[in-house]
Amino acid sequence: MVFEKPFKGVPDGEIYPVDYAPGDECPPELLEAAKACGVVAEDKPTEKKAAQK
Repeated sequence: MVFEKPFKGVPDGEIYPVDYAPGDECPPELLEAAKACGVVAEDKPTEKKAAQK
């Protein structure tokens, strides 16, 4: 998932926050927090996925 809005978070192994810009890939360890803040794009079903159902 990628960020849709600016976000600041501390990825694993770091001690200082990192500024993420829209379009940056969201680290897995920050995904739940980013979802709670509404700054990442939710997975949208594509035509291929919809056709498989």
